[in-house]
Amino acid sequence: MSCPFCNGTKTTATKYPINIYNNKQFVFVRCTNCNLAYQSTFPTEEDYIKMYPPTYQGGDVDSRLQKNLYEKLQGLRYSYGYQFDLIRKLVQQDAIHILDYGCGNGHFLANAIHHGFVCDGSEFSEDYLKILSNNFQSSNFYSINDVLSEKFSQQYDVIRLSNVLEHLTTPVDVIKKLSQHLKPNGVLLVEGPLEENFCIATAVRKFYFLCYNFFKPGRTVSDPPYHIFLSNKKNQQNFFEACGLATQHFAVSEDPWPFPVSFGAAKGVQAKLMALVAKISVATTKLVGRKWGNIFIYAGKKN
Repeated sequence: MSCPFCNGTKTTATKYPINIYNNKQFVFVRCTNCNLAYQSTFPTEEDYIKMYPPTYQGGDVDSRLQKNLYEKLQGLRYSYGYQFDLIRKLVQQDAIHILDYGCGNGHFLANAIHHGFVCDGSEFSEDYLKILSNNFQSSNFYSINDVLSEKFSQQYDVIRLSNVLEHLTTPVDVIKKLSQHLKPNGVLLVEGPLEENFCIATAVRKFYFLCYNFFKPGRTVSDPPYHIFLSNKKNQQNFFEACGLATQHFAVSEDPWPFPVSFGAAKGVQAKLMALVAKISVATTKLVGRKWGNIFIYAGKKN
C-alpha cells in the first residue's frame, strides 16, 4: 500500500504493536517521504461493515441541545461554539448550508439547526441513515458513497468532517471529491487527532510502546483498525495543500484522549498515572504554544 497522504512507497517500521482483526494483520509503517504512520494493509468493505454496524452510534440519535456551546464534549476535538464562530467568520451570510460528512448520531446537526444553520448529513450505514431521516425531518441524508458519486449534485457552503478523516483509506481522493460540492467561497471544515504530533503525553505513549516491544517483541493486539493513519502538524497541513485547498484557519491544541479524562474516570493505579500524565501534558502544552498538541481543526477554501 502506498502512503495515503503523499503516495510514497518507501517505508520504515514503527513501534506500534501488530493488530489482528477479522483474521487479518494490520501493521503501522512509516512513510520515509512525509513521515506519516499508516496501516500497511487497509480494511476491506467486509471489515468496514463489521467495524461500523448500525449499533456503532448506539443505534439511536442524540438530539439533545447543549446549554453551553463552548463546553467541549468528550469525543469532540473543538467545541460547537468554536466551530460555529469559525463558520460564521468565514462564510458571512445569513443562511449557511452545511453537510456533516460522517454525521454520527446527529448531535452536531441538532445543535447546528437549533442555532440557525441548514444541515444535511451523511453516514456509512444505510440502516442508520433511515433512523436519522426519521428523526430529522428538515434534513436530507445520504450514504457516503452517494456523496462521492458523480451523480451527486448538491452544493454546500460548508462541508464538515469531525473525527472522519483518519478513518479514510483514500483521504486525498475523498477531500478532492467533497471540495467539488462546495459553493463559491465555500469552506471545508475538518477536526481530528494528531496522534504523531509532539506533546508530553504522546512522548510517554511512544516510550511505553518502545519498552513494551523491547521486552515483548512481536506482541499483538486485537482492536478494530479504525484509524488508517497517524499524522502530525506538518504532514497534516501539507495534506490539505496537496488537496488543492487554501488554508483559512489551522489550530492545534491538546486533549487528554486517549488517556483518561480525569482521575475519577481512571480505574486502577496505571490508569490514574495515565490521567496524571495527561493533566501535566495538557497544562504544559498551554504554556508552550501552538505547535504542541494532539488535536487539530482546519478550515480551507478551494484554490
